[in-house]
Amino acid sequence: MAENREVFISGHDHQRHVHGRQVVCASLAGIAIGGPLLSTMGLSFIASMAILLVSTPLLLLFSPIIFFAGLVLVGAVAGFSMAALMAMSGLSTLECVFHQVKGRRDVGFGEGSTVRERGKDWAGYLQENYPYNNRNRGWKEQGGGI
Repeated sequence: MAENREVFISGHDHQRHVHGRQVVCASLAGIAIGGPLLSTMGLSFIASMAILLVSTPLLLLFSPIIFFAGLVLVGAVAGFSMAALMAMSGLSTLECVFHQVKGRRDVGFGEGSTVRERGKDWAGYLQENYPYNNRNRGWKEQGGGI
């Protein structure tokens, strides 16, 4: 008798007529699918609470060690990061100096001038303003060397 009964399901636009047998089958399917999912969810919640109850005293017991180990880890990472930044900065500086000496790059000496050209200018300045005498002769010219 319950199987022949019609159920009215109302939506926002219309009403549907569903037989009672379809409602019972849909409810049994929902219980068959939702029941194991609900029990698995409960089991995982109980397992999580058990792990939390066991680990909380251990965490409180070992927290000073964990804290200082974390500080050491943070310090080591910061140190290696600074070392890497310094290495990159040093390599960049050496590259810049190398290119400047080779005359491939203009860095801060004015337009078109390189270290080699500035050195020639400086040598000319020294030759003009400080004449060649015994004080500034090289060791080789004074009888030493090969």
